Amino acid sequence: MIQRLRQFLPRDQIALRLLRNLKWIFSSQIVIAVLGMVSLAISARALGAAELGALALIEAFARINARLVHIEPWQAMIQYGSSAMEEHDSTRFERLVGLSIVVDVLGGLAAATLILLLAPLISGTIGLEGSAAHLLSLGAIAVVLSLRATGVALLRLYDRFDQLAKIDTATAFMRLGLSAIAWLIGGNLLHFVIIFILFSLAEGVTAFLFGHREMRKREQTPRFGNLHSTLRQNRGFLRFMWNSNLAVILRQTTQRLDVVILGALVAPVFVGHYHIARKCGDAAIRLGRPIKQAIFPELSRLAASGDFARIRKTALWVSIGFCAILLAGVIPTLIYIGPILNAAFGEAFIAAAPVVSIQAVAVALFLAGVILGPVLLSLGRDRELMLIGAATAALFFILIYPFVVTFGVNGAALSHLISNTLWLGASGWLVIRTLDAKTDKPSAIQTQVQS
Repeated sequence: MIQRLRQFLPRDQIALRLLRNLKWIFSSQIVIAVLGMVSLAISARALGAAELGALALIEAFARINARLVHIEPWQAMIQYGSSAMEEHDSTRFERLVGLSIVVDVLGGLAAATLILLLAPLISGTIGLEGSAAHLLSLGAIAVVLSLRATGVALLRLYDRFDQLAKIDTATAFMRLGLSAIAWLIGGNLLHFVIIFILFSLAEGVTAFLFGHREMRKREQTPRFGNLHSTLRQNRGFLRFMWNSNLAVILRQTTQRLDVVILGALVAPVFVGHYHIARKCGDAAIRLGRPIKQAIFPELSRLAASGDFARIRKTALWVSIGFCAILLAGVIPTLIYIGPILNAAFGEAFIAAAPVVSIQAVAVALFLAGVILGPVLLSLGRDRELMLIGAATAALFFILIYPFVVTFGVNGAALSHLISNTLWLGASGWLVIRTLDAKTDKPSAIQTQVQS
């Protein structure tokens, strides 16, 4: 894919930097996706479908609560931090980092508290009984300490995508190693919940530690002074943070809460089948994240300079290249889905073939528009992106209950398929409309040149 992009992107400093970052992120995400699938295969063989379903519910409950109340500041940090760095305003940048840390700490504490309060109330409702019900509260430990958002923002702003790629690969290897040990010693559900907690804690702090090290190399340090003054100096920071997060929250809520809803509607064994479908989809989505992660800082810089024609050209060719890769990968997967599931997870999971196939198409539709979110955020259309996310999430939650009642576990995947179709069409239309309006107007730089 990198070679395809090299043919189309302009050969300037931005394109070269983007291609270099994409190499690091894309290669690491391939490795992480493979390691994740191996870890999933080990978990499936060690626990069986029913206990794998219980593990999926525990993980989903922890992550959905974290996603709902931990408003991540990394996108706002990049948007406003890029401006501060362009202006060589080190003080403003350091105060932004301090604000970001405060948001992360408060968000982690809020998420852990919410899990501890809700877990005893809903464990039975979502199909967890006995010892599995008590394990639901342990998710609070997994989310209480998470400074990853700030760390990710720092590493991306400092153009250390290589460092972030190595960190994420190392944590994926850690989970795989622990899962293999648990399998070999005959580990049970508790062992795999502990592995999930350790993996989440490592994810939550490692990126921040390395990001903070990069700050010290540049003789910078976070400032925790007057937060109100920091917000006043960076007007719109909270609005941007809220809108950019709400769009992600709405999408990820459908990708996490679906497991919890299924726990209340179908037997744990079918939740295990759906967990396989979801994790396979997550592995594919990982391959699209490099595009979003590497390109958003570059799009923000292009938008700040008024180079909307470059944004259009980059978005077009990235989308074409990615869609070609999707077609080449999804069609063979659908044809050989049965043998693939048998080889990877065992004969007990061949019955998951229909739900995995539907989920694969739904994920492909989402990935086809993977660049649309970063483009809209860079163009200042965060509010509209949030509204599209709200509409597609509402459609998903309207559909999932009647679809699951009618089609069983396949209904959840069908709900994703229909809502992703709406998201792709609405986001694509908004990008085209916005860029048409922007390119019809001369930028500030062009106006100065003409003067």
